[in-house]
Amino acid sequence: MTRVYLLLSYLPLNFLYILSSFVSIFLPHVYRRKVVKKNLVNSFPKISKLELENLVGNFYAHFCDIFFETIKSYSISSKELKKRVIFLNIDELNHKLEKKEKVLVLTSHQCNWEWLLLASQLNFNQPINVIYKSISNRNIDKSLIKSRSRFGSKLIESKKALLHIRRNIKKIGIIALVADQSPIKKNKKSWRVLLNQDTAFFKSVEYLPRLLNSHVYFASMERLSRGKYSVKFDLISTPNQNLNKDILSEYVWKLEHQIKQKPDEWLWTHKRWKYTREDI
Repeated sequence: MTRVYLLLSYLPLNFLYILSSFVSIFLPHVYRRKVVKKNLVNSFPKISKLELENLVGNFYAHFCDIFFETIKSYSISSKELKKRVIFLNIDELNHKLEKKEKVLVLTSHQCNWEWLLLASQLNFNQPINVIYKSISNRNIDKSLIKSRSRFGSKLIESKKALLHIRRNIKKIGIIALVADQSPIKKNKKSWRVLLNQDTAFFKSVEYLPRLLNSHVYFASMERLSRGKYSVKFDLISTPNQNLNKDILSEYVWKLEHQIKQKPDEWLWTHKRWKYTREDI
């Protein structure tokens, strides 16, 4: 399958978008439609049936685009990627890194998180250390690691992240984490309300800023048009605030605001609320 993805990645994006439009017609009928609708209804309880159907259709259209854009990630050139993902204030973070200050970037499954990583690495002045969750299919996992690291990012599997960071803390300048992922039951977790629902987050989102003594930013991504995005980094906390500030709550607030602005661009196929506090 990964060989097919690699071959597809060399096709022009315009052609891949034609495939995306075709697939988006059929995918809602065969892939997690019930999960998507349940997540949306629970998140937006006042939504009408017509609004729900429109949102579901827009989500799957965007979801298919992300799928084919991710395939394109295997071969997209740095020149093309820089044109497709623009950064509004990345110099602010680079300035801190130049002063040997540490930066933690928290982002989400909004828009195209794969292109966000690749394009960020092209614009940051040092390698990004990325905490990621491996997937069960080893071939796809290896393929994703190769794609995500092709411009110099260093990937750290989440189970080994804290040990790696402690051992290499003097060498690390910037760490990135997609912080809206769902921890499994045995993981240490913190609970917050997201979109009207009790939601578990990784405890490390609270712990990492203190361990690193870092500035904390929220990376928000916005879709400008098909295949074109803008990214803005919003400051959440500074090193002298980390001990007293509820960083996770501010992240959740920014995440919810982003989702409400463009709900069709978040990853609704994810079983984000598969258990509650009472299940633990």
